[in-house]
Amino acid sequence: MSNENKDRGFTNGEVMSMFESLQSGIGVVAEGVTALRADVDILKKDVSEIKTRLTSVEDVIKIIIPAHDKRITRLELKAAG
Repeated sequence: MSNENKDRGFTNGEVMSMFESLQSGIGVVAEGVTALRADVDILKKDVSEIKTRLTSVEDVIKIIIPAHDKRITRLELKAAG
């Protein structure tokens, strides 16, 4: 690159072109952020539903395991006796 090209300023048209390109790029990023925000909102809702369902499963397991252990013990006693 020669000093001549290196030291020259930008014309109004070049500045406007760069500005429009930058503005367009910012618009694309903003659209992506909006779409991403919507996806995150959906994921938050899904995670909340999964937590609720998991809590229900945990509650059922807490009830079933002790009863299951008692049944196994009874069966083991019958088999041994």
